[in-house]
Amino acid sequence: MEPGHHHEIVRLASEIGYSTAFAGAFFSFFSIWQFCIAQISPFFMAFLAGVYLLEKSAVRKAVINLIAVSIGYLAGFSIIFALLGSSGTDTGSYLLYNIKYFRLLSGIFILFTGVFIAGTGILRKVITLSTDAIVWLLAPFLGVAFAFIYSPCIPPVLSKLLNYASIPENAVNGFLLLAVYGMGLSSAFVAAGIPLAMAVAWQADKGRRPGLIIVGSAFLLMVLGAMNITGLMVYYKAFLLGFFVE
Repeated sequence: MEPGHHHEIVRLASEIGYSTAFAGAFFSFFSIWQFCIAQISPFFMAFLAGVYLLEKSAVRKAVINLIAVSIGYLAGFSIIFALLGSSGTDTGSYLLYNIKYFRLLSGIFILFTGVFIAGTGILRKVITLSTDAIVWLLAPFLGVAFAFIYSPCIPPVLSKLLNYASIPENAVNGFLLLAVYGMGLSSAFVAAGIPLAMAVAWQADKGRRPGLIIVGSAFLLMVLGAMNITGLMVYYKAFLLGFFVE
């Protein structure tokens, strides 16, 4: 390795820490970068609202259920986000090379999740068995699917992380830093999504139309899935990126 290249690696390592990675991702959600993150953020909020309304028991149990689902989503999203960013590894290169196929599969899965939530919402008065376990199982895979379809813009912190992780010598630490970045972004989703889901549920119960909100939330997921299956997602992403380009 050339001395200059080695010094660059050391410099990057000294500038990047786990707290910096987490905070950089978390606060990007509440900044102008939201226009880019909106590729997936509204659909995640819809998912949480639907899941919250599906829970027919007390509020406390519904919130606990929502937290469990969010943790599953966070894990799935963070792992795939980190693998996709680790371009210096064989696994990362393989995923990026076949990204169009993974996005197609992700679209199918998201569409299926939307159909499941809609069906459960419509039949929730006649379904006696709890669907919590199924939703918990779906959540990590939904996080995986969202990570595949997300095309992140590159804020300064993420730019440094990607440069650092692209160097083979930094494969393990780079993956961990990117995973923490993914956790920070997912945590922001959850921090905003849970109160929003509870507010939507309160309004739905007040208007006595929770079933309609569940189906509406599921429909948004189905739209996201369909956009990925048909290739229309690229136009939605271009629309959002237009906010950054004059």
